[in-house]
Amino acid sequence: MSQPEAAPGLTRSQADLVADGAQLCALVREQYVFFSGKEAAWEQACADVPARAVGASTSGEQLRVLEDLLDVLHDPHASFGRNSGMSPRLVPSGSDYWIENGRVTAVRVGSAAAMAGLVVGDVVVEMDGQALEAAIAERLEPQGVAPTPSQLAWAANAAGAGYRDRAHSVTVMRDGEPVVLSLDVDLPDAGGEPVSSEMLPGRIGYIRFNNSLGDSGTVAAFDAAMDGLRGARGWILDLRDTPGGGSTDVAEPVMGHFIDEKARYQLIRPPHKKAWVKTAAPHGGWTAAGPLAVLSGRWTGSMGEGMTIGIDGMRRGDVFGTAMAGLAGGVEDFKLKASGTTVRIPTYDLAHLNGTPRYAWLPPHLVTADNGAGPDMALAAAVAWIDSHEY
Repeated sequence: MSQPEAAPGLTRSQADLVADGAQLCALVREQYVFFSGKEAAWEQACADVPARAVGASTSGEQLRVLEDLLDVLHDPHASFGRNSGMSPRLVPSGSDYWIENGRVTAVRVGSAAAMAGLVVGDVVVEMDGQALEAAIAERLEPQGVAPTPSQLAWAANAAGAGYRDRAHSVTVMRDGEPVVLSLDVDLPDAGGEPVSSEMLPGRIGYIRFNNSLGDSGTVAAFDAAMDGLRGARGWILDLRDTPGGGSTDVAEPVMGHFIDEKARYQLIRPPHKKAWVKTAAPHGGWTAAGPLAVLSGRWTGSMGEGMTIGIDGMRRGDVFGTAMAGLAGGVEDFKLKASGTTVRIPTYDLAHLNGTPRYAWLPPHLVTADNGAGPDMALAAAVAWIDSHEY
């Protein structure tokens, strides 16, 4: 089939970019579940795509036009299936720290920021050499539109994650002086197994997921870890390293180890349709008894968030930590026809069984969850809670 002629003044790839932009604009209008309140900004940004396409000559620049367009939604759960060397890093998977009102509230364990000495409570004045306000303003789209508080909060953390082609640093104030911390640090290869497990003192079985909720081998690895910890008098599931999300095919068997009958765990709310609930069934051949604590934080993402609210909704365990990544809704993949690029956008909402949107839910035990190189406060609180139970 012959291809349509490129629009006057545009190269073939630029014309494809305009076509992809138009398709993306229509997809968001028709499919994006959180579109309410973002319509005016979206229409303005969509109208700007042809003009932006004229100045985009490389494939990276052309993808960047679409990335800037998607930024209008200020939704970390909306993303593309590819990136370029000049793409922004994604939040939370590509971020090292969390910032609220200019202050660091979380530092990812094992990250470059933790190695550089960034600590919870640091006051940020620059990101990647830019003044904080300027760095935030760069991530606000479309330019010139008054941002909402939620958009500003998103932009601060998006700016903190930085861009792939820029020197990465954060500048904080200490003793009245600015201190520059480089985040361009070579980290050891994570590699390893899908889960880490050990028997803590007092016969507490501890299992941590290593960003593996989407891995095909995770269920078998978790089953083996549980069998190795059989006889524990209490349990801790650490979901603080799950920024990549995952699958219900992994989450449900994991939760199934801790229940002895089928249980509801998450509310699904499609637009214009009746809400329904997801359920988990017993798994593993035996039921893990005793108190169960779940650890969650800013790098608990998507399916990790679903497991966290699910265990709480089942009333099977208590959750220790902070607000999670806030990856709202459930995503579906769509392919942009001109380039073949995949775009992922939330098309239905997800909620706790009590009706609280998943992104707005908070743990009943609020404690610092992501403390960088500092002491693990959430783990300590969970251990103390399990120890408080009599047997």
